[in-house]
Amino acid sequence: MNSSQPLPAPAFARAATFLRQARPLERALFTYHFEHGGADPVRAALQAFQNHDGGFHGLEADIGFPLSSVLSTCHALHILQELDTPVTHPMVQRALDYLRATYDESQGVWPIIPPHDNSQPHAPWWHYSQESAGNWQGYVDNPRPDVLACLLSFPSEQTRQLVARVTGATLARLHETMGAIEMHGLLCYLRLHRAPNLSPELKAELERVLPQSIAQGVERDPAKWNGYGLRPLDVAPRSDSPWRSLLAKEIEANLDFLIQSQAADGSWHPHWNWGDSFPEAWPQAKLKWQAVLTLADLRTLRSYGRLSQG
Repeated sequence: MNSSQPLPAPAFARAATFLRQARPLERALFTYHFEHGGADPVRAALQAFQNHDGGFHGLEADIGFPLSSVLSTCHALHILQELDTPVTHPMVQRALDYLRATYDESQGVWPIIPPHDNSQPHAPWWHYSQESAGNWQGYVDNPRPDVLACLLSFPSEQTRQLVARVTGATLARLHETMGAIEMHGLLCYLRLHRAPNLSPELKAELERVLPQSIAQGVERDPAKWNGYGLRPLDVAPRSDSPWRSLLAKEIEANLDFLIQSQAADGSWHPHWNWGDSFPEAWPQAKLKWQAVLTLADLRTLRSYGRLSQG
């Protein structure tokens, strides 16, 4: 396939057919983003993932247990923000209550997942242990910037002091940062940079620190894009990304790679697996990931003008 060619219309049609068979949330999101669907069906589908404590579960397909997690709750709030959901919406209010309740004041962080007994399906990297739970330093870059992005996206009087405290801690962390930030933390900071209501000081500090981490963290070799790592389009998934100019050549190659790597059923597959963990559950988790990734990849291709919908 020649460079800069779009995903052909028949390939888009296969992807659409695949997504119409996905779980209700991805079906509703596809309709919203590509078929002029409304936001209410998406919110209704998303509500099925909200627990009594206000947190969300099930939005991270590598975690099969029904307990609320900060990880899934942030994911839900990002979706609700894209839908222009007001902060007064009950789903948002309950999610914010959950984030306030799970904040660890003594350490200034949020645990990314809750304690669980490891009996229900999950990826091996989400195996819970007292040692991993006590590694609060890891939560400084993931998920704290992501939670701050959510709080900034839905400002309220109830979270104003928390936002101020976490903003100060995040600035301190960025001031002391030496070298590249780990991949998952970098993605959290990139989401934070996209958040509304950033203070000028925090925005400037992010723009000082992130280019170095992007330069060091992005895998630029197309031969390695089938493996697990940070691809150019992970950093700049939309054409209006401020980081696009840092990776202009690599992004074009990554778009070509994306088009070429679509599976015969119209989907895109995760470039990771669970190994020997819960082999009976991985196929279903993989199927969920295929829907999530297919929707995301179609949106990226459209943003860069590389999508023919017919």
